[in-house]
Amino acid sequence: MKRIFFLIFATIFLASCSSASKLNRADQPFAYEVESVGVGADGTYAIRIWSFSKKPEITMVKPQQNAIHATLFKGIPAGGGATAQPALVPSDSQYNHDSPFFQEFFKSDYQRFVNSVAKGSVQVVKSGRREYKIGYVMSIAKDNLRRYLEEQGIIKGLSSGF
Repeated sequence: MKRIFFLIFATIFLASCSSASKLNRADQPFAYEVESVGVGADGTYAIRIWSFSKKPEITMVKPQQNAIHATLFKGIPAGGGATAQPALVPSDSQYNHDSPFFQEFFKSDYQRFVNSVAKGSVQVVKSGRREYKIGYVMSIAKDNLRRYLEEQGIIKGLSSGF
C-alpha cells in the first residue's frame, strides 16, 4: 500500500514539474543580447542588438529601446576591433530602468540617440519552440546621449572631478 501511494505521489510530482512553463525571454521588457560590430563614427557605438520575440518580425521600437538600454545599463562588450565600453549609468546610481525618468525616456526621447545602420541587415534565428532571436545593426550616439544625461542630472559630467 505504501509503495502504491509513493508511486502515485511521485508520478503526480514529476508531472507537475515537467509541465511548469518556462519564462519566455520574449515576454520580458528588456530581453536582449548585445555585441560590438566595430568602431562607429566619432562619438558613436556600432552594435548588433539581438531582441527576442514570439514572431519572426518586430517593429524597430523594441530593438532600438534594447540598444539604448544596453548602452545605459549593461555596457558594450569588446569585439569587431572595438574595446569594451562601460555602461553610462553606474550600477550604484539611484536611477535604473524602472525609475520615473527612464520610464518617460523610453517612451520617445531615446529615439534621438539611436539609428539603424543597415535596414536590410536583419538576421532572424529561431531560438526556441516559440521564440525568435532577431538581430539589428544599430548606431548609438553615445556622446550626445551622455551629454543629455548630464544635462538632466542623471550622471555626473566627465569634467566634474573625482
